[in-house]
Amino acid sequence: MVRDAIGAIALLAAALLPLGIPGVELGELHRSPPEWAGPVLAVAQTLPLTFRRVRPAFVLLVVGAAFTTAQLSGVDSGPAGLGVLGALYSTGAYQELRRAIVAVATVAAYVLLALALEGSGSPERLVDWVTFSLVLTVPWTAGLLVRHRLTEQDAREAAASREAVRRAKDALARDLHDVVTHHITAMVVQSESAAYLGRDDLAGRDGTLEVVGRTGRQALQELRSLLGALEQTTTTTPGTLPVTPVGGDVRTVVEQLAATGYPVRFTELGEPSEPSAPVATTLHRVSQEALTNAMKHAPGEQVTVAMTHTADAIELLVENRIRGGTADIPGRGLSGMAERVALVGGTLRTGPVDGLFRVAAVFPRGASR
Repeated sequence: MVRDAIGAIALLAAALLPLGIPGVELGELHRSPPEWAGPVLAVAQTLPLTFRRVRPAFVLLVVGAAFTTAQLSGVDSGPAGLGVLGALYSTGAYQELRRAIVAVATVAAYVLLALALEGSGSPERLVDWVTFSLVLTVPWTAGLLVRHRLTEQDAREAAASREAVRRAKDALARDLHDVVTHHITAMVVQSESAAYLGRDDLAGRDGTLEVVGRTGRQALQELRSLLGALEQTTTTTPGTLPVTPVGGDVRTVVEQLAATGYPVRFTELGEPSEPSAPVATTLHRVSQEALTNAMKHAPGEQVTVAMTHTADAIELLVENRIRGGTADIPGRGLSGMAERVALVGGTLRTGPVDGLFRVAAVFPRGASR
């Protein structure tokens, strides 16, 4: 409204000052109106444009009435007559409700104005009325085109925002699945192992309970991080995903599981380097999910986890022997891993190889989107 007010005042100044700028004259009626009529009608045709975006139909009514009065009374209001073109443009661009009614009323008002001017002795011909009507349709049509463009832009932005929120929620759902299944599976394995301890092995039971408690506290910590990230999904910038903090690297995940007594071994080859935050998070989650699947589908079998650092990539390999001769792993774990790895530009291969179930993830150097 401030910008529109400045424009309206500038147009009024151009109409009141003796600048010699020609105005908009339709009926060519030459009469002698009072001296005050020109400035008053100039004000009525310009200052209402301040509200052209918020009340376009009302502005068109006021400006159109002032324009009609000026033409019928023979007042030369100079450039102020251009205000009706601005009001027509604004109605086409910003009018929200009853647009068809406003359009029909505007056409009817113009026809009545032409008839009134003709009846008042205007020398204009039919072709002049038609030509001027076409001139009036130009700003209206331009407003409609701008409105269509703005509507499409708003729709694209809304769709991008919805897609960003959907992707963020999908990422958080994968994190929630990984946290819950990994830690709860580890707690179940730890608790069940206590059943094989001797009745008098109090130290072993205390150690198992301590590990269960530590695993549960870590799960709670990661869940709090996930809840914090969930609160940010409504403000996610289109094209980005929230990076949920994780507690440690792949070695930490393996060491935590090994501390429970589970048969898991970790090796690292090459010169370790710090991966980007999205890749580090993905390595953490993939190792969690692969170890969880091993504990669920081949409990007690030896698991090997290997990290290889090369000049071109970081490779993660998790293998465990297949129990019962089957490699079927139902659920969303494998698909979630594949989606997670693809999001940061890596590749994932899973499946049985020589009696082992293998999860192999490769992340090119600099991979991260």
